[in-house]
Amino acid sequence: MILKTIRQNILLTFLLVLILPGTLYSQSYRDFELTTINFEGNNSFPESQLKSIIASKETPWWFWKFLDSFTSFGKEREYFDSSKVRVDKLAIESFYNANGFFHIKSDHKIKVDSSARTITLTFFINEGRSANYGKVDLLGFEEMPSFIFYDMISKSITLDSTNRYSQEEVQTNINAMIRYLADNGYLFGDYDSTVVLMDTTFDRTNIQIFFTLGNRYSISELRIDKSGVGSEDVSYGLIEELSGIRSRQFYSQFQIDRSQFRLFRTGLFTALDINPVISEAANNLVPVQLDARVGTMNEISPEVKADNQNNSFNSGIGIDFIRKNFLGDARRLTLSLSTRVIDLPNFNFSNIFRSQEDRDESYQGDIEVLLKLEQPFLFGRPILTTTEAYYRGLTISALSGIEFGGSQKFDFEMPPYTFITFLRPLISVDFIDYTIKDTQENSDRLNVDIESVTPSLGVELGSTKTDDLFFPTEGYSLLLNPEINQSRTTLTLSGQEIQAIFGTNEIKSAETAYFYRVQTSIAKYLSLTRDKFSVLAVKFKAGYIQTISGSDELIPPNKTFFAGGSNSVRGWRSRELVPEDDVSYFGLNLQNQPRGGNFLLEGSLELRQKIIDSFGFAFFADFGNTWNTYKNLSFQQFAVTTGLGIRIYTPIAPFRFDFGSKFYDPEDQKMIFGKKFFKNLEIHFGIGEAF
Repeated sequence: MILKTIRQNILLTFLLVLILPGTLYSQSYRDFELTTINFEGNNSFPESQLKSIIASKETPWWFWKFLDSFTSFGKEREYFDSSKVRVDKLAIESFYNANGFFHIKSDHKIKVDSSARTITLTFFINEGRSANYGKVDLLGFEEMPSFIFYDMISKSITLDSTNRYSQEEVQTNINAMIRYLADNGYLFGDYDSTVVLMDTTFDRTNIQIFFTLGNRYSISELRIDKSGVGSEDVSYGLIEELSGIRSRQFYSQFQIDRSQFRLFRTGLFTALDINPVISEAANNLVPVQLDARVGTMNEISPEVKADNQNNSFNSGIGIDFIRKNFLGDARRLTLSLSTRVIDLPNFNFSNIFRSQEDRDESYQGDIEVLLKLEQPFLFGRPILTTTEAYYRGLTISALSGIEFGGSQKFDFEMPPYTFITFLRPLISVDFIDYTIKDTQENSDRLNVDIESVTPSLGVELGSTKTDDLFFPTEGYSLLLNPEINQSRTTLTLSGQEIQAIFGTNEIKSAETAYFYRVQTSIAKYLSLTRDKFSVLAVKFKAGYIQTISGSDELIPPNKTFFAGGSNSVRGWRSRELVPEDDVSYFGLNLQNQPRGGNFLLEGSLELRQKIIDSFGFAFFADFGNTWNTYKNLSFQQFAVTTGLGIRIYTPIAPFRFDFGSKFYDPEDQKMIFGKKFFKNLEIHFGIGEAF
């Protein structure tokens, strides 16, 4: 009995030794705010990434605590909790293990400020040696034809023995292989398990990945069930033709997804669902069920329009009439009428009540008529062709005039596993008649009229590999737009200054020029935290125009490059950054130059941070300008902007307010310091991210 009591006391004492220090430790500092979390020895991963994986969090900035006291937009205080620290160290070691560091050791210490009732927590990390990939064995593919197997390896496997082991990368490769199987008839192909064998002698991870393959299935038939108010106007044959799904072809999830996108793109359907009928899969055959709800064939929709064309926020009203299945074959005819205010945030509404002569340069807008015909097939192939004709009357700064013309675009569907994800050749012809207003008191001093006819042949091609359309957190987008142009331009100059120089009241010249125009942009996105709420986004954009024959003044103004605005250098207004060296017309440099530049160079850097799913902010820096030739490129002429943006994320699109300040102004070559804040500030409103 005494022995039993002694054993119970020893056990109780042992439990108290384990539990009591942690309990007292936790209770002693339970109302101390955790102000700072530091990491030492983390040579391979940034502090921000490690902070995202641990349970302990730093108390927010005082502003967010203040907001939290009376709104739902703030953040609560974070208090030190010793029980979280134990979990944090396990999380850190697991994270390092998952990234090839199998000898990781971690420790911690706290620094207490009793007077301020705050704590600083520091984690000490000894990473140890890292392990690269070793041998990778894929098991379960014995029944797969060798040409399919090796094709899958070349398109899905990115594991490289020169790289450090990453559990996330292994999982990405597994997902890619599962997707490849689904795209090549292996309807029930799936991942089974993974065995990772650590070779401590050579610091290698040998990986065995097991799959269950199953049979390879073909499509036995396509079953179509249609309903809705317009179901009688759309035939079963048209739906089948649009889908591109044929019996006896191997089942492909890629083809199913593409069919669904192609059908939705016609605008005929309000709901669509395409799935294999798994319960009837037999004898290597599976039927596919297509359920479609067809909407009305005619639509009239008044709307409020908003866009970021010309790097400015523009808004207006319009009305669209849409006729679907026009003349059959899922053609769609659209007639649009609209009027817009250009650069709305800087528009002076008192201009509306002034005469044309008294309006200032903020009076910018246009009225447009657009006729568009879209059809999903060309020569029996699924090539979306778009034919457009337009008329536009516009006033932009000192320029007023009309534009009209048309274009023909061809949107090719690209195969899977290609670098180029979209390819759009286009043919267009543009007519312009611009008049440049004289801002001098004597309006008859100089009048300039530019008329041109410009046929063009070009192509838009690029690659978009991002994980999200509205808030990309990883991947990139690349765009290249080369075109060749011929321009027949007529220049007419008249007025008192022409009379004084040339001895005649009007001079006119009509000449033809050939020139090519190339524009390219690339954007890269990098998530800084595991929750993907913090993103670093980088953009670089360039454009170049070169005459093959003829002089630069024969290049139509609407083909030149402008910088500044909500999607460009945000410390300047739209189209405000133009070359300092004007292109001369008949030897004259015009005061109100309608042209932009022949050479464009700009870039942006953004740190995007979501606070909640629907709200966030961004710090940004932009640089750029335009020149008439790359030979005039000078670092002193780069306009530089820094600023802060507010982001509101909705199911439709993100909306943003950007406050851009001129950090360096090439016009006076002065920095932001010493300038008046509000006079140096531009406010832009935009739809979607800046890039």
